[in-house]
Amino acid sequence: MGNALRLTYLGHATVMIELDGVRILTDPLLGRRLGPLRRHGPTPDPAALGAVDAVLISHGHPDHFHSPSLRAIPGAPMLVVPRGLGSPASRGGSEVSEIRQVRANDRVDVGSVRITAVPARHRRWPRQRSARPLGFLIEGSTRIYFAGDTALYPGMAGLAGHVDVALLPVGRWGPPRGPARLDPSTAVDAAALVGADVAIPIHWGTFYMPGFAGGRWGWGSFDAGDAFATAAAERTPGLDVRVLRPGESTDIEARLARQA
Repeated sequence: MGNALRLTYLGHATVMIELDGVRILTDPLLGRRLGPLRRHGPTPDPAALGAVDAVLISHGHPDHFHSPSLRAIPGAPMLVVPRGLGSPASRGGSEVSEIRQVRANDRVDVGSVRITAVPARHRRWPRQRSARPLGFLIEGSTRIYFAGDTALYPGMAGLAGHVDVALLPVGRWGPPRGPARLDPSTAVDAAALVGADVAIPIHWGTFYMPGFAGGRWGWGSFDAGDAFATAAAERTPGLDVRVLRPGESTDIEARLARQA
């Protein structure tokens, strides 16, 4: 079979998913800076994104739900957000075809691709306390789990048998203490729980606090993708880990793992 899936890592939790002719963008954060944070690596050019059919927002934290980035996306994509973010999304001034608010287990179809919201374990943004963080299962000829921002939790095992490729957060821009989320080691556990054949680390190597990049405020960020690959090679050598730097892409054959 040909390559039905292309994944382009744009940095942080932003990934362009091109699956079966449908183009989906996750948690767009496209600027050079966010408050005091600065971007490490190339700044995405929104004009170069091309047509986007749907945008997925995992939760309300500003590094995942970023109104200026949403306004910069060309065209009028569908915006899929956790229930409770609909009003802030509509006030953000983004050009979208529609806003779909979802809870865990809700489904949205975009062309031939089905998107199912799945639970995530992460602290809610205080300004939108009603909006629970989510991940998304994206199903077409290949099935992708976009974890958003989450800690490890036993319920991930319920996705086993439904995931070919896992996009897993592995780093943070801040200190070790903070909202619970995966790190390079627990992300290996998550890949095993969901039964992924291919894993791509996200949420790493992109933003940093000036003056602290080499200290605790840069903890786990710049090297987290490589640390994940090293841990996976030691503990789950059968897992196909693809470490992408911001701006890099990878092609994956339809249902790659099942054909192996």
